[in-house]
Amino acid sequence: MLRRLDVKTQSLVCLLVGGAIACGSAPPVDIGTDRVAPALVSTPEGDVALDEGAAEPGQMPLGDEFTELLGRRSDRGTISEHCRSSFRACGGVLAGTWRVEDTCNPEVNTREILQKWGTTRMALDEAACANAVQRLTWTWSGELRFSEGFAFDGRKREQNVDIQLTASCLGATLGMDLGDSVSPEICDSMQSESTTCALANGVCMCASHTLADGAASGVYGVLGLSVAIAAEPTTRYEFCVDGDHLLWQEKEGALRQVVLVRTEDAAPGETDPVDLPSEVPR
Repeated sequence: MLRRLDVKTQSLVCLLVGGAIACGSAPPVDIGTDRVAPALVSTPEGDVALDEGAAEPGQMPLGDEFTELLGRRSDRGTISEHCRSSFRACGGVLAGTWRVEDTCNPEVNTREILQKWGTTRMALDEAACANAVQRLTWTWSGELRFSEGFAFDGRKREQNVDIQLTASCLGATLGMDLGDSVSPEICDSMQSESTTCALANGVCMCASHTLADGAASGVYGVLGLSVAIAAEPTTRYEFCVDGDHLLWQEKEGALRQVVLVRTEDAAPGETDPVDLPSEVPR
């Protein structure tokens, strides 16, 4: 909701909210092998690890009222052994049903990657907003099924982004002088159905939560170490079947992976089509 804002501020804030924070289809950032790491907090001395529940220097303490807003952490439970090494495609038979067991690299706190996400997804000023995006997490759930030449993607990708927008960051991005602190009106206007914001010490703290459907559905064909899905346009995914586990590279060229476990074997005699998908199998 935009209240008591001039036309220029309204249009620019709408660009930020509509084009980035509330965008549920934006893919996650590519990163490497999985590791369990603490959150990082930006300080004048550089990024430092933050113990769970500690207060961030210069920001709001993570009290009860803000724990849910900024302190979200998904409980992964037991980390799959397949997340402890780099992804390597090996191919295999996909026919059957697979359920997501783990999401490798569920949290990003590398400053360079977070800064890139802020500039590309939110059009934030690169220099003034270098520390704006604090944390990016995502989790996959659901099933992948390959049957009779079709791939059925019943997965969901939950993505959470924690962002702190200072007056200098928003001022540089919006091209105006906002003074020393973000106004309550501008911070409130950053909210949407998927984004919650709260003003603390003049900084607009936002938490975005989006849910997107998996996109790997359509006719499919296995091409060695990768599978091509859908006729036009065709998307290729590298994969590795290791016993009852499927290691799935969600984006071509990415290092991240999703680990799935087999829940249903293929029908007797059924195998994967071996060709580029071009039409509906008959």
